[in-house]
Amino acid sequence: MHDFIQLILYLLKGVVGTAVLAAVLGGAAAALCYKLRKRPISWGKVVAFALLCAWLAAMLSLTLRRMAGIGGIGGGGYNLHLFRAFREAWNEFSLQIWLNPLLNTAMFMPLGALLPLLWRPFRRWYAALAAGLGLSLAVEAVQYVGALGLADVDDLFCNALGTMVGWCLCMIVLYLMDKKPALAGACAALPVLAAAVLGGTFAAYYLQPYGNLADGPAYDANLSGAAWTLDCELPQAGETAGVYRLGAYDRAAGDAFAYEFAQRLGVDTESRPPEYYFDVNYYDGTSMYSNHADFFLEVELADRSFRYSGYRHNEPCGELSEAALREELTAFGIAVPDLVTFGYEGDGWHKFEAAGDVKGNTLTTGTLRCRVNDAGEITEIENSLAVCERAGEEAVLSPEEAYRRLQKGRCSNNEYLEYWAKEHAQSGVRVTSCVLEYRADTKGFYQPVYAFGIKDLGFDSVYVPALK
Repeated sequence: MHDFIQLILYLLKGVVGTAVLAAVLGGAAAALCYKLRKRPISWGKVVAFALLCAWLAAMLSLTLRRMAGIGGIGGGGYNLHLFRAFREAWNEFSLQIWLNPLLNTAMFMPLGALLPLLWRPFRRWYAALAAGLGLSLAVEAVQYVGALGLADVDDLFCNALGTMVGWCLCMIVLYLMDKKPALAGACAALPVLAAAVLGGTFAAYYLQPYGNLADGPAYDANLSGAAWTLDCELPQAGETAGVYRLGAYDRAAGDAFAYEFAQRLGVDTESRPPEYYFDVNYYDGTSMYSNHADFFLEVELADRSFRYSGYRHNEPCGELSEAALREELTAFGIAVPDLVTFGYEGDGWHKFEAAGDVKGNTLTTGTLRCRVNDAGEITEIENSLAVCERAGEEAVLSPEEAYRRLQKGRCSNNEYLEYWAKEHAQSGVRVTSCVLEYRADTKGFYQPVYAFGIKDLGFDSVYVPALK
């Protein structure tokens, strides 16, 4: 929540000057209109109009800033998959991702609340809805035509919803002032329903036993024109598979790991400027630690993976044997398990890899990559290697059903796969492998997935979640 408040304050800080100027000019223009028409000034409407001008200026400024890089997704594209933003937020269940639909909803609430106060025709719900949709559509059109951002049908939905929630809240007050409690109660239905759905979504996530797969499918990609060839045997799989628990870090546990890691390397984590300092930054589910000299550590809380750099990228590279590298890693507090393969990738990079091996109730999965300089010292580490204990046994899809879901585009990287399949329509989609693997979810569990290799795709595989 602290991150959320910081981001909101950061966004507001950038537009407050524009909003204040627009409010002053709008209020002055409204008062001048009353004087020119020789009518008594309605200061309530003057203030409401000033607020509407401030909101409009802030909204346009925020939208343009967002297009330029605050949560933007490229330029000139479009998304016609309704509720994609909500599904992506559900999959990642990250506050930063939830900000997209939530802020798009909240951003248009002032419009719905102010219009009925200024002009009586907007006390009809359809007039307010038309205003919200029309303004939102204009913004999306500018985004698309000007190649300034992603024109998104979810933005239209969220903006319209925000307009109507704001309208309902305003009308509740107006109806209560007019002593019309029945109408006020009817207007309360939408805000109550919206709050219940949002609260229910968060409650469902925290009550479910496992987390979500962050890069799981957010919609079914259109692969109907692709010719499919299954060029491998589908694996033999039972009706159930294990789910394994690693356990996510909370922020305090992440800090404890990072400080111990730094102190092992002799990094001073206590001093403050100007002598030497240890800087800590949090970004949603990622914690970053640095002394801006010879230590940088980035920790992903959900799966405990981390990336370390000693700021020594330009040093000549070296090569170590597996035994020597294991010994070097003990200085970092890293004990490499036995169920791994070892190889040298070049440019100083060595790799330990576990292919999801299960021994008893223990799963070993992931990779550990290290870069070594010519003095045999480790200068960089990328570690997602995990040893997990069985948490439960769950029903899974058959390989055949997983393959059918792949053909429907219900898989990871489905947006890229949709584009790639159109580009390779003549050669078709040739599936070369299918393996049951494990991937970390947002609660620190490792869930089974079917990983499909596709010829000439450009990366290793796409996966279909295996849990029913």
